[in-house]
Amino acid sequence: MSVNSEIDIIHLGGRDFEVAAFTFDQLQRMLPAFSRLRNGLAEGGLEAARDIIAAALSDVLTSEELAQLRTTVPEILGAVPVIARVSGLTAVGEALAGAAQN
Repeated sequence: MSVNSEIDIIHLGGRDFEVAAFTFDQLQRMLPAFSRLRNGLAEGGLEAARDIIAAALSDVLTSEELAQLRTTVPEILGAVPVIARVSGLTAVGEALAGAAQN
């Protein structure tokens, strides 16, 4: 059995978090949130980004710890494409990375 071996780092609140292959449950939680990102940050996209990050980091951060993490929109916009890429949603990850740089 082969598992996606890509490992990357996201930066939030002055901390580095390693992201690697996700569990089935993590993917099931984050995939609907990726589709909600199409509406933009003002239309529920920030909540979608939070859901994606919460699912990706659920094995290292509790929901309460994530809620208390002081971060910025650029950090969030940088983290989501990394999570998309590591999860196998390469096209989504690349599109979001391009949008974050504009």
